[in-house]
Amino acid sequence: MAGFILLLAVLLAAASVTFYSAAHLAVDGPNWASNMCSTAKLLCHSPKQMAYAAAALAALWLLMRFLSAVRD
Repeated sequence: MAGFILLLAVLLAAASVTFYSAAHLAVDGPNWASNMCSTAKLLCHSPKQMAYAAAALAALWLLMRFLSAVRD
């Protein structure tokens, strides 16, 4: 379970970086970034929300690992 939470945190962080980059590159014209931002407008305008979710999941993973170490 802890491994899945860490994987989800990493994937959310990568998606956040991708949407952040796409939002800045979509201005130039028709390319992969403008296609992606036209498909998912909400995610391109606020990629911080995914970054916050990734940080919360990473904190949850750290808490799970700490409690597991204390219990053992």
